[in-house]
Amino acid sequence: MSELSFHRLAGPPGTCVLAVAGEADSDTAPALAIALDAALCGSPAPETLIVDCSALRFCECAGLNELLRARHTAAGADVGFALAGLSPQVARLLDLTGTCAVFEVLAKAPSAMGKSRAQARPTAVPRPSTAPAPTGMAVQVAELAAEAERQTATGRWDLSTASTALARATATQLAGFVGPLDIQEALPGIERLERLREALAVVAIGTARTHGQLAWFLARANIALTPVLRWRALTADREHAFGTVVPTPQEFTDAENAVRHLQSVLARSTTHGFAALQPVRRSL
Repeated sequence: MSELSFHRLAGPPGTCVLAVAGEADSDTAPALAIALDAALCGSPAPETLIVDCSALRFCECAGLNELLRARHTAAGADVGFALAGLSPQVARLLDLTGTCAVFEVLAKAPSAMGKSRAQARPTAVPRPSTAPAPTGMAVQVAELAAEAERQTATGRWDLSTASTALARATATQLAGFVGPLDIQEALPGIERLERLREALAVVAIGTARTHGQLAWFLARANIALTPVLRWRALTADREHAFGTVVPTPQEFTDAENAVRHLQSVLARSTTHGFAALQPVRRSL
C-alpha cells in the first residue's frame, strides 16, 4: 500500500512550508487533503503556503487534484500558494495534464533565514522565454477537471453507459485535432485555428447529445474555449474583421493545452469516475 507523510519546515515569517514525502495516489489523497487543509487553516493563518515536493516520489491525478483544490481554496482566502522542489515525475505530470501554468513553482522551499514577512510570497522560477504564457483556457479546464475528479472521489460522478461512450468518443475526436506540442507549433496559424475550431465544434456536439453531469461538464469546457471563436488567422481591416483578433503563439498553445487536458480526462471516463492516468507511473 502507498505511504505518504507530512511535516512542517521552518519558513520565512508568514509562510507555512509543508513537506510531503512518499506517493500521492488514490490511496493517500485523503490524507494529503487533510494535511493541506490543516496547513491552510492554521492559527495564525499563513500568508503563503508552500508545498515542498522534493521528497514526493510519485504523484498521480488524485494527488494533483488535491493540490489544485488547495490552490483554489488558498486563492479564495487570499493566501499565496506554491509548489517547490518538483521531481521529474511530478513536473512531467503537470506538463501532461496542462496544469504547469496553474501553479507558482519554486526551485526549492525557502528557509526561515533571509526573508522578511513582506517578502514571504513566493516568486515563481523564471521560465524559458519559449514557455507559453497562460491566457486562462488551460487553467480553467484543469480546474474543471479537478472538480470532476473531486466528484468522483465523493461518489457523486455517475454517468450512464451511453454518456461514458460519448465521453470517450469525444476524446478520440479531440485527439485527432490537437496533437503533441512540437507538431502543433510546426503548423501554420490558419491550420492551428481550423483544428481548434473543429475541437470546439466536437465539444459543442457532445454537449447537445447528452444530459446531466457530462453535458454540464462539456458546456463548461466549451465556455472556457470560447476565446477561440474570436480569433482569425488572416489579416483584415477593422471593417471586415467583425471584431476578431489574430492570436499570439502563446494563446494558440494555451488553447491547445486546454484541449489536451480535456481529451485526457474524457478518455479516462467511466460510469463511476475516471481511470488512473497510466503513462506517468514509475516507468518515467
